[in-house]
Amino acid sequence: MKRLFAAVLLCAAALLVQGQARAASKIPVIVASSVDTSEQNYMNVTYRKLVELAQKYSGDAFEFQLFPSMQLGDEQETVRAMQLGTIQISMLATNNYAPFAPSCGWVNMPYLFDTLEEFRALVDAMWDRNNEWAIREGGCRILSILDIGYRQLTTSAKHPVRRLEDAKGIKIRTPQNALMVSTFKALGLEPTAVSFSETFNALQQGVVDGQEGCFNNVVTLKFYEAQKYATMINYSVHSANFIASERWLQSLPEKERNALIRAGREAMLYERTKVAGMLEADDKLMREHGMELLGVVEDLPEWVRLGRTAWPKCYDVIGDGDAAKGRAVMEIVLAEKDALARK
Repeated sequence: MKRLFAAVLLCAAALLVQGQARAASKIPVIVASSVDTSEQNYMNVTYRKLVELAQKYSGDAFEFQLFPSMQLGDEQETVRAMQLGTIQISMLATNNYAPFAPSCGWVNMPYLFDTLEEFRALVDAMWDRNNEWAIREGGCRILSILDIGYRQLTTSAKHPVRRLEDAKGIKIRTPQNALMVSTFKALGLEPTAVSFSETFNALQQGVVDGQEGCFNNVVTLKFYEAQKYATMINYSVHSANFIASERWLQSLPEKERNALIRAGREAMLYERTKVAGMLEADDKLMREHGMELLGVVEDLPEWVRLGRTAWPKCYDVIGDGDAAKGRAVMEIVLAEKDALARK
């Protein structure tokens, strides 16, 4: 009996050592996220699929460690950490990577896309060129570009917005992104740039009266606790990037690197199949939490007309201070958009 017990202990010890050795041999991947782990959040839907596929294609080579709810800093801080090498992957809004890779800011141009399908087709057509800009300017490769409807407007109980005139004089939180600030100024509104990490507090404390962004964030980040009305202004597709440090990617063995890149693209395509259902659920949840959905603004053509007057300023932002460079970027994008429309 003693010999049998000893043998069992030896086997258990051997298995433990083997398990520790396998864990030690895995590639650690620190992933920063600006959202919590809500299953309704579109970024989490994509992240779970990306991990599944990356492990499948790499032979379970990675040890992913997710840090949600901005535990590693706000979205722009995580990009700086990636450039320093302390984070490998960040999940963040497209507009918060654009300051580091300005040419990629074309994705946020106001009133550029009439439909999500048009957005997706152009993202796919521009994929390689966009990643050239992302890597050269910001040092990070884009693994996925997700969409979750348009960036819309929510406001407090005192400020229902049905027309552009209703939004005049309201302090509206925008990201710390010059392109978006310029757009709201062109609309004649009062944008207040606030870090994403401070948005909930700014709404709750009345520092701002409303905010622009996707309705998915309103639900999963509980903005509904400080907002009463939801208005559709459809000014820009709300998208997020999954980015990876290019230096880190190039340090990986070829199989693992290719597995992660492939997983990112396929997870992005998977997320697209879930968007319609998530948008319907978001509307339902906002109503359940006491919000009133006002629909599309009655004078949308006026929003479009004025929003597009911001384009010259946007060229300056996309060109990182060089409007001619930004215009050249947009000429490439618009040429590809026109080519897709002719197909």
